[in-house]
Amino acid sequence: MIEKWKSYPGSIRLLAIAAVISSTGMACIWPLVTIYIHDHLGKPLTVAGFLLLLNQGAFLVGSVFGGMMFDRWGKLRTLVIASTGIITVSVGLGVTQDFTMYTILLLLNGLFYGMLSPVINALAVVLWPQGGRKGINMIYVAQNAGVAAGAALGGLLATVSFAWTFYGCAITQIVALLLFVTILPRYLKENLTVPLAAAEETATTGTLQASVSASGMSRQFVWTALLLLCSGLLISWIVYVQWTTVLSSYMQSLGISLRQYSFLWTLNGALILFGQPLIAWVIRRFAKTLISQMLLGAYVFALSMLILTQTTAYAGFFAAMFIMTLGEMLMWPAVPTVAAQFTPAGQEGFIQGLVTGTGSAGRMLGPLLGAFLFQEYSAQGLLYIMTGLALVSVGFFVLHHQFVKRGKKPLSPTPLAGKM
Repeated sequence: MIEKWKSYPGSIRLLAIAAVISSTGMACIWPLVTIYIHDHLGKPLTVAGFLLLLNQGAFLVGSVFGGMMFDRWGKLRTLVIASTGIITVSVGLGVTQDFTMYTILLLLNGLFYGMLSPVINALAVVLWPQGGRKGINMIYVAQNAGVAAGAALGGLLATVSFAWTFYGCAITQIVALLLFVTILPRYLKENLTVPLAAAEETATTGTLQASVSASGMSRQFVWTALLLLCSGLLISWIVYVQWTTVLSSYMQSLGISLRQYSFLWTLNGALILFGQPLIAWVIRRFAKTLISQMLLGAYVFALSMLILTQTTAYAGFFAAMFIMTLGEMLMWPAVPTVAAQFTPAGQEGFIQGLVTGTGSAGRMLGPLLGAFLFQEYSAQGLLYIMTGLALVSVGFFVLHHQFVKRGKKPLSPTPLAGKM
């Protein structure tokens, strides 16, 4: 494990450490938001759910805006603005008891975290363009490690005071900001442009799936490829987010305790952190290309939902979560890596912002669609429909791959979205 860690460039190792610390702070807050709104601010659970929906909307806006800032205004400036915003808002959340002010600050929290999220992925692309999937996967694992640590830390801080969960978020983000500022001067120049020239993908690096020159792609080509890719990602998130919303209520209606449900997320986090050798074997054996990783991940999502249609036992939910986590480990790092392969130089932040925003859109739409389907067609109907949607995402990924293959011939360069 130590040797593998040392095999990554120093810039990626520092970026991963900063990502762990930043996501730790975020996770101090999020598991407790609903409890805080309901128990301490005295609002109904429906109000808490609506505020979380608005927060995800702000996160989506922040993702796109943060990506554009990364390209236009500079990497360091974007990180400083986003991190300073998070720190200020977190302190504000800790001192306010006014519901209106809390609502405003929660929206700003989503906005600033949305700005920061694509910047971290974009930095992985810029700092180590030849790393392909490996760099983004390192950030994915680091962020999940932070979520696991932050959930535990947030619980401890809440026993002292809920205010300290917000202060803990501010303190960790200050530390992360210091690391971010350390990374950029050492490894980047503000005028750095790294052409993401495409090459044949290999199993060891997980690099590009098609020989397309990023600098020679037309605007129409890039947007069409992104639309197909993000459509598959959006549907995958809608399927995935059922685990955090409707399925939790469904499990409790079956007599499965909240503690047992929470343990499934412990399994999820542990598998992401310690199951990297397993997923590396799966990739070497069954998914040697990025497109095959996305397709296998989508098929695995479908299998997870299909298992739940055939069981109401806790063991069935355990198996389904194990399988779903494997699909997540295949898909979530692969999609931004694929997006990076047809990113025009200097627009890494914008493209990663779109990918991150798509995930946020899925987390917004998924609970609403899942609740409607559960009410209209019961749990069985919901699960069968989600199985079908996972297969629809397979179709979008196939269409994306076929479109990119047809676009191998370089086209005349055209800016994607104006000057970035």
